[in-house]
Amino acid sequence: MASDAATRARILAHMNKDHVYDTKLYLVHRLAHPKSLLSPSSPSVVSLSDITTTDLTVSVDGAIHRIPISPPMASLSDARVRLVEMTQRAEAALGVSRDTVDIEITWLPPLPWELGLTLAMILATYILFVPSSLLPGGVLREMTPLKDHPAVARWMYSAVPFGYWTLVTLHVGEAAYFAWGVLGRYWTVPGMSALTAGIWLGEVLVVGYLGFYRWGKMIKRQKAKRKGSKAEKKEH
Repeated sequence: MASDAATRARILAHMNKDHVYDTKLYLVHRLAHPKSLLSPSSPSVVSLSDITTTDLTVSVDGAIHRIPISPPMASLSDARVRLVEMTQRAEAALGVSRDTVDIEITWLPPLPWELGLTLAMILATYILFVPSSLLPGGVLREMTPLKDHPAVARWMYSAVPFGYWTLVTLHVGEAAYFAWGVLGRYWTVPGMSALTAGIWLGEVLVVGYLGFYRWGKMIKRQKAKRKGSKAEKKEH
């Protein structure tokens, strides 16, 4: 039918102009193509070459792939809703987002209060790993106000075993989750250097939740930077 041909042509033109990311998502999610395909720097040329009520036909560097639409659509007029649903399911399954596939993962220099809290955590870690510093003649005992408060120093020394295992348990657990649950999600797309990943992992290992907070702030900043860059390109 002429109306179906016009609808098909409109869908293909729209998808290939504004939604190549979505088409790549379907390939990764449904046909197990490598996740790196989602990166804007991927050299692969992907286009939606045909759509019916039962299948998507996708070209990847000239090779043809068919992705079943399940359940089939009643008509091509249902394509917009169905394709949006397919995108949402694919993003949820792959742990990716349109807003983050092309951001730059960087380390975020700390604000003064963040630096102060980090130094406090480093000091606490030092105490827990070198408790002798709290004893008479120890570095912290002699070079801080603890010299004039021996009772406080003794209490801190007695609390070291509890504090040690609490810190180790919490921070090692947080670092393990961060490595697999956070860095793992961003490792391939958008990708990052091993050095950047190592710095972030080391920060979480030392400061715990503060590292998660700062990572989230960095992601928000990079997403805003990406949106601003795209808006500027559209203006030109």
